[in-house]
Amino acid sequence: MKRTLPFIAPVKDSTQSAMQRDLYDKSIDLYGEEKYVEAFHTLLDHLNPEFRTKYGNAEGTEFHLPHGSIVVNVRLDDRMMYIDADFLNLPGKGRVAMLRQVADMNINRLLLPRFTKEGDRLKMEYHCLLSETHPHKIVTILQNICRIGDKYDDEFCTKFGATRCYEPRVTPYPAETVERIYDAIQLLVKETLEAVKEYNDQRRYGYSWNVIDTTFYQISYFAQPQGQLANDIDKAVEDMDEELPVAELVMKGMAFLEKLLAMPKEKLAEDLYFVDTLVSIKGPSSLQNVQENMKDLYQEATEAIEAENYERSVVRILYKFYEMYFYNDVQDDINTVVARALKQSAGKPMEEASEILYAALEKLMDDDLEEDGPDFFSGAAGLDGGTAEA
Repeated sequence: MKRTLPFIAPVKDSTQSAMQRDLYDKSIDLYGEEKYVEAFHTLLDHLNPEFRTKYGNAEGTEFHLPHGSIVVNVRLDDRMMYIDADFLNLPGKGRVAMLRQVADMNINRLLLPRFTKEGDRLKMEYHCLLSETHPHKIVTILQNICRIGDKYDDEFCTKFGATRCYEPRVTPYPAETVERIYDAIQLLVKETLEAVKEYNDQRRYGYSWNVIDTTFYQISYFAQPQGQLANDIDKAVEDMDEELPVAELVMKGMAFLEKLLAMPKEKLAEDLYFVDTLVSIKGPSSLQNVQENMKDLYQEATEAIEAENYERSVVRILYKFYEMYFYNDVQDDINTVVARALKQSAGKPMEEASEILYAALEKLMDDDLEEDGPDFFSGAAGLDGGTAEA
């Protein structure tokens, strides 16, 4: 691979979580003062400042909180908190196989909540005394329900023919955005497969593995898909970490990319939409956590550059930067540094790209998140060079 792969601008510029950490601490204080309802209200404000008034009643005792393709219902009375979320309607055929998997999820996926069956409808439920609603416990329960519900409802509809209890509240991407994302995936996947073929011919399967996984992360970064496509990308990432020979993992990754390349635009568009989320499935970022995660990379990239192995430094830094976005809601000041470097280094020869990306990595490791004007990274070319933006 002589040049880096293209950069595609994400559908939303900010990658920062909507959560407000100070409100979480305030919620814990209120719980300690036995102000349980106020503690829960503050916890909701911590998760998403608009949800309490937007999806709750005037008394603050009943909430219908959307998260992706499910709605989490919370009801409070004088003594208890009741939480439930409709999951799916059981199919006419395949229900036994689906119920077996649901029973397994009751044991191995759900924590305190449990699946229950009412006629042909499955739901997740949990209830407890208000005095037992510590904010950490309730956040964990809400995250558990949201992650299981939003992930497996799409999978079970596809796999077993189950049907939704209601239609999710979604806003489809505008037609021009779908067009841009489709064209970008076509371009990125084709260039990735070309690069992987070159590495495979040289039996450099470790490089192939890194480039494929980076492309999975990058598609998630710029397209921000929902539904089954998001599940498929998650599964593709998981598959790349199986205990198999690297060459075999590379073949599996290539097969998924070929499948993605062949996906019609109309099919892709089904999973491209904006949706309200109660809790993020990603972890929050902090500079300290990022530095800890990048520590080994920093040493590896430094040694590679000292040995003039610019290709290795580029491949590894790109991998770790896009991986960071895949698993975390990246705060805006870190995103500013990293996204600009990704954009500036796109389509560049390896030595030039290495300089840009390493400078960004150094800024993170040195606690330097201040912008430095137009020459943000020494040696960086113009912002539009080598990018694939619409």
